[in-house]
Amino acid sequence: MTQTTQSASLDDRQHKPRKTKIHSILGDPEHRIILRVLADADGSVSLKELTRATLRDQEYDADVSVSILEGLMLDIYLPVLDSTGAIETDAGYNRIGPGEHHEAYLQMAEAVDEVYEQHFGGI
Repeated sequence: MTQTTQSASLDDRQHKPRKTKIHSILGDPEHRIILRVLADADGSVSLKELTRATLRDQEYDADVSVSILEGLMLDIYLPVLDSTGAIETDAGYNRIGPGEHHEAYLQMAEAVDEVYEQHFGGI
């Protein structure tokens, strides 16, 4: 293998998300809900709008308060999704919108939900 071929392979791997990261993201129902909420939104949304829409989703555990979910969004869910390009945020997470890879993650999330429903009968 030549040096040029090896460099191209390394560059390709740096721009492709790892399957294990994709699986861990799609395995989290909150991530899938956020992807759906952003797909339904017209452009970017505020943290408060995203939080409230997530709480209204039938798949989400509604026993969580708005303030707790906002904390989870800021500390866990949004940084993970932002790091993959599934969402795009401003510096303070004031505006959240679909990222470069949002559509691909959304399609995979919908497929996961569909297969689950086929085999286990719903949410």
